[in-house]
Amino acid sequence: MKKVILSLLFVVFSVSSIFAQYEKAISADPIDLLVSKVFNVTYEQKLSSNNSFTVFGSYYNYSDYWSAYGIGVSYRWYLSGVIQDDRTPISGLSVGPMARISFWDYTGPNPLNLDYGGSMVVVGGEVAYKFPLGNQFFVEPIVRLGFIVSDIDYLGYDPLGLGVNLGYAW
Repeated sequence: MKKVILSLLFVVFSVSSIFAQYEKAISADPIDLLVSKVFNVTYEQKLSSNNSFTVFGSYYNYSDYWSAYGIGVSYRWYLSGVIQDDRTPISGLSVGPMARISFWDYTGPNPLNLDYGGSMVVVGGEVAYKFPLGNQFFVEPIVRLGFIVSDIDYLGYDPLGLGVNLGYAW
């Protein structure tokens, strides 16, 4: 498994082509779907030469009893001066704030008739690096650190989110 991951990273890092001046991108995270049963889709719109805005939607199916859907936004600054890689938005290194709201539902046993569901609001930040694969496709490792603003009883939360988006830019 370690060799497969290292081989994949080698291929991703050795790709030399860069994005043209694309304005939009759409991506999904297949690894999160396979590992955590969470489906994430992200749309990104370039706003200027240094930043972009994203909207992302999620569907969570954590167990037989907990499920949710959510929507979030982020604002990205592309740090072309930090890593001199000749990449411009919407590719390369980006950082910025993010926020999301998720609407949870619990369908399991409930002998006390408690209200387990509700909404969870999270704010935090993200760091991502978008690697081009050819002319329009890309892979984007992303790390999100989120802090709960409104919590749901009996539902655990991990503040660190790791993902790998695969997508298309135009």
